[in-house]
Amino acid sequence: MDTKVEWDQLVGALRDELQEKGGLIGLLNRQTETLYRGDTAENERLEGQIRTQLELMLRSTQGRDQAVRQTASAFHLKEDAQSNEVIRSFPDFVHPLLEALFSEVERLSNRVRERLKQNEGLKEKFLFETPSYGGVSL
Repeated sequence: MDTKVEWDQLVGALRDELQEKGGLIGLLNRQTETLYRGDTAENERLEGQIRTQLELMLRSTQGRDQAVRQTASAFHLKEDAQSNEVIRSFPDFVHPLLEALFSEVERLSNRVRERLKQNEGLKEKFLFETPSYGGVSL
């Protein structure tokens, strides 16, 4: 097995996923600002971009999962091997890079989940809030 080829494929898949998740976080940040401004037209435009970016992110995650499975197979590991098992199969000098990339993917995954939840709450608050006039809801 050519570890250089497997390493390049795995690193490329991880970088792709990081790029797509980072792009989504950028869009979610813009949406947060838009929601605070109450700009419903801009929010609708961003919603379309966010949906597209979510699809790209999902594809990149699937690509990373496929790269991990292929790498595990190439190292004669179980197809459902965990990332740390796959990392340990590479030469020691590659471990820090792969660990950092997997760690960053996990960190961005958590941020994406947090931002999606936050923005859903903001949409409920700012876009669907019933106006109140002098304490009387209409």
